[in-house]
Amino acid sequence: MTAQGEDILAWLERAITEREDAARIATQGVWRTHDTHLDLGGHTATVLVGERNDTELLAWIPTMSHAPWDEARNAWNNAEHIAANNPASVLRRCAADRTLLELHGGRGHGCPTYDYDGDLDEFARFYNHEVCPVVEHLAASYGWAAGETPPTEGDRVT
Repeated sequence: MTAQGEDILAWLERAITEREDAARIATQGVWRTHDTHLDLGGHTATVLVGERNDTELLAWIPTMSHAPWDEARNAWNNAEHIAANNPASVLRRCAADRTLLELHGGRGHGCPTYDYDGDLDEFARFYNHEVCPVVEHLAASYGWAAGETPPTEGDRVT
C-alpha cells in the first residue's frame, strides 16, 4: 500500500478508537430528552439517562427563553441530537466502520464505480497499493481531508 494509504488507515484506526474510548467512558444507558419547567419562568431542554424515577441529568440546555427566537439555537433540537448520539449508538457506528475497513483490507476487493451520468457502471478492483474511495469517504466522515497531511500520533483526531 502507498504511504498515503498507510497514513489514512492508521489515521482512521485512531479516529475510530478515540470515538469508542469516549463512548465507553460516557454515561451508559438509554438517553432521552425532557422539557423541564424552570421556577423563574421558561423551559429548558435536558438530556436524561434512566427510566422513570431512576433518572440522571446528563445535560441542561438553556432555551434562551427571554431572547428572540432563533431556530439555529433551538435547545430541543440540540437535546435530541445529543440524545441520539448516545454511547451505544456511537459504539454501533464504530463497529460498522471497522467492519467496512475489514472488507477493504489486505486482499483485493471490488467497489462500485459510476459513469459520467452517475449511474452504476461496473465494479473497480482495488489492491494493496491503492487507496479505495470508500475508505477515503469513511475517513472523511471522521474529519479526514483528502490531500492534507494527517495528524501525527500525539494529535487528537476527532
